[in-house]
Amino acid sequence: MTATPAARSSEIRALTGLRGVAALFVVLYHATGYFRFPDPWQHYVRHGYISVDLFFVLSGFVMAMTYGKLFDTGFQWANFRKFILMRVARVWPLFALMTLITAALIPTVLGKRYYYEDVWHGLLPNLTMTQAWGLANSIVRPSWSISTEWAAYLVFPLLVIGAIKGSWQRALVWTALALGLLALVAHGPLWFGQTVRRSGPLDIAASYASGTMLRCLLSFFVGMVAYRFRAMVPSRTAILFVVASLLLIAWRPSDLILVGLFAGLIMALSDDEGPVAKALSWRPVYLSGVWSYAIYLIHDVVLFGTFRTLPKFGLALPGERVHWLGAAIGVTVALGALAHYGFEKPSRDVLRRLIGRWTARKPELHAVTGDLSAEPAPTTTGQVTPRAELPVSAVKSLR
Repeated sequence: MTATPAARSSEIRALTGLRGVAALFVVLYHATGYFRFPDPWQHYVRHGYISVDLFFVLSGFVMAMTYGKLFDTGFQWANFRKFILMRVARVWPLFALMTLITAALIPTVLGKRYYYEDVWHGLLPNLTMTQAWGLANSIVRPSWSISTEWAAYLVFPLLVIGAIKGSWQRALVWTALALGLLALVAHGPLWFGQTVRRSGPLDIAASYASGTMLRCLLSFFVGMVAYRFRAMVPSRTAILFVVASLLLIAWRPSDLILVGLFAGLIMALSDDEGPVAKALSWRPVYLSGVWSYAIYLIHDVVLFGTFRTLPKFGLALPGERVHWLGAAIGVTVALGALAHYGFEKPSRDVLRRLIGRWTARKPELHAVTGDLSAEPAPTTTGQVTPRAELPVSAVKSLR
């Protein structure tokens, strides 16, 4: 139950491409608030919120693969500090920049229709990535998922105990409990989801809803368990998981099944082999995954500006609204690429170098971490080899 495939050190490009596909599906889902797709595509695209659950499962898988070994022998403060600092370097700089930019645009351009709370009240919780812990609404509205995943990082050593350490039987018991609780969140008392205005069972994203945090933590845990049992799912089954997922996205009550299918798909792709992996590794798809974190943080403001703000100032785009949508998606992808290469990656690399120098002076760092001044690259065996990039380049959040 814990056998692993042959050792490899190559990047798992298919998982990066998968993340890009999920990010673009989220963009289309949020576009339904401004644009109605032709039937039956409108119904299909309205289920795009489930892509965020794919992000959570994928993130749990990658975190277990990359950092699970840090806590194999128990909790050590030096290892935990290193883990947290590396995650801050990965997710916080662009998150903070987009929060500040959006906060400046709300009173000057976007208006109360975009963010109805007091911006100054929400600024500190947002900059500390704690807003979705019941403290404030997200200034960058999709960033609630980044906030909940930040919580998953903080409890990561505890999740390792249930998902990776100990017997495989215990891991399966914990997984069954996690899925049971996720079912309760999806179909249980209304207070889990804060509002009846949900597109489907797991469409829970309110900062003040307890189900929002549980939605992330439970799916993240499922992804960690999927990493442990990844060798049990051969790469040739990836096409089956893709077909089943695409069919069930048309059925809104299928959210819990889809979480399981996503886990299976990620397990099948972890060898980076087969036709599905090849398609996801195609350079345009792969690059969308590299830019996906920036796309996720930028797209909502671009959509709102295109469909709500420009017409208000008499700057509506000519032609049909479908042209507006195409322009908004094009601008989002272009800005995402620019933000990634111009800010996200440089700021991340600078912070990692500083972290590497600081922790290098800390001899108590557990030996299992090795030299983590460069981000380790996960492999299909769970071994860690120093590389400059993660296999899933935008591992944080759309979340």
